[in-house]
Amino acid sequence: MTDVAIVGGGVIGLSCAFELARRGRSVTVLEREQPGFGASTVAAGMLTPSFEVELTPQSLVELQLDSLRRYPQFVREIEAAGGQSCGYRDEGSLWVSRHRDDELELDHILKIQQERGLPARRMTGQEVRQVEPYVSPRAVGGLLVESDHQVDSRKLVPALHAACHAVGVELRTQTAVKSVERARGSLQLTLEHEASASTLNAEQVLLAAGVWLEDGLITPLPRIGMRPIKGQIVHLQGEPLARHVLRNSDVYLVPRHGGRLLIGATEEEQGFDMNPTAGGTLDLLRFGFEVLPGIYDLDVAEIDVGLRPTFHDHMPVLGPTTTDGIYMASGHYRGGVLLAAATAHWMAEVMTTADVPEHLEPFSFDRFLGQRAQQEAAG
Repeated sequence: MTDVAIVGGGVIGLSCAFELARRGRSVTVLEREQPGFGASTVAAGMLTPSFEVELTPQSLVELQLDSLRRYPQFVREIEAAGGQSCGYRDEGSLWVSRHRDDELELDHILKIQQERGLPARRMTGQEVRQVEPYVSPRAVGGLLVESDHQVDSRKLVPALHAACHAVGVELRTQTAVKSVERARGSLQLTLEHEASASTLNAEQVLLAAGVWLEDGLITPLPRIGMRPIKGQIVHLQGEPLARHVLRNSDVYLVPRHGGRLLIGATEEEQGFDMNPTAGGTLDLLRFGFEVLPGIYDLDVAEIDVGLRPTFHDHMPVLGPTTTDGIYMASGHYRGGVLLAAATAHWMAEVMTTADVPEHLEPFSFDRFLGQRAQQEAAG
């Protein structure tokens, strides 16, 4: 018996486990593969609410900003508990414009940043190259967003793992959850590990299974349309060429310590396919070269593929479901790493107090129920 069983050991599941355990709950995390398998360790780790803000609902923007504010303390607590670095960096991001259309986009982003009270500064092409000397000489301007930070997702996941272990979380890997049902006053999970079946009883269950939320997992809940969005990312290795995250509307380039440079990311509706493609790699390198020509001489170290979990509205589900005791934190799409700090805090609040704050209502599971009823009536 455990107080909370968490289905999924990615950055969301581990973050929630850490926070719940720190609040005195006994927590068991059940991961079908290894921690971070799927999207978490593939993510570029950018903490950048400014990205595509004009297409993002205000409720989600506010949640992103809330999470960004919580991140420094979130990282400190994880590193203090587990003794491992999260690879947190605060140099900011530098948007690079190539032509007049890019310049107009940067003016728009600057206006939004100013409305939020966040620091951002427009730059000329010459000023951009003073900050980042290897940026293309064709760059005509830029926007420095100092509030944008980053973590290294390949460090964040093991750091979370270590922190969870330190606060008493039990993590079971290679353990698939086949079903969740209510039985004799508690929730019973049917598990499969190395072809051997077992059960686990819990007072509460948190579904944080990412793209596998509705793939092979039987629960009392109605299906709400989880689907994977494939994303490819190229890892280059060599002489460090940038200090800030560099980006435009087509590509982002994320520097890591040790001369690693990530270029991402594609967005493809390809189901559960996790094979890298020549076309995806070509697009990323071409767009990256336009910003940072020096990548031509770097080594291709790796081409990675992840599956982003999303629903039709690209908004996560955070909170209780239609079955008592079953909660959900899933569907974070491209924002899982950014939203981890806020998700952990608010899910722990909801699951320990049973109160759902008003600002979480846009992320309610119930928003799918009206849509489902309409589909059934039409069908």
